[in-house]
Amino acid sequence: MSLPFWILIGFALLLIWNLILSYLYFSSVRFYKRLRDQGTGYSLHEILDSLVKKAMKNELKLKEVTEAVRKIETSNMEDVCGVGLVRFNPFPDAGGDQSFSVAFLDRKNNGVVITSLHARSGTRVYSKPVVRGDKGNYELSEEEKKAIEEAKKSIYE
Repeated sequence: MSLPFWILIGFALLLIWNLILSYLYFSSVRFYKRLRDQGTGYSLHEILDSLVKKAMKNELKLKEVTEAVRKIETSNMEDVCGVGLVRFNPFPDAGGDQSFSVAFLDRKNNGVVITSLHARSGTRVYSKPVVRGDKGNYELSEEEKKAIEEAKKSIYE
């Protein structure tokens, strides 16, 4: 009445398989109990539900922040972000580089160039519009052109 050898091997394999599955089951149950009992006392379902709600709130906040940044970027396109200054001496009878041209440009290279000419008889100040990095309706001096080029370079630095 002894059982055939292959049936004994089958029972042994089933027993080993059952022990492995039991170990995995109890270790996962222990893990989830530890997860639940780490200070909150909430069930795993409640913890996951609160995490999903927080993630949804964060997603909404991220959309709000993204929209705010987009508005700031579009409004900053017209802010002065490039400045170029050139000092020079236009008259040989005046000492030093007391005259200057300064250009103020936005990201679209629009703005103004202001020139101050200093002489012994007085100081004169002129302004000219800059449209897309070029002269508007006014001719530009070499110093004004240099100031505009410096302002263009400072925009992207």
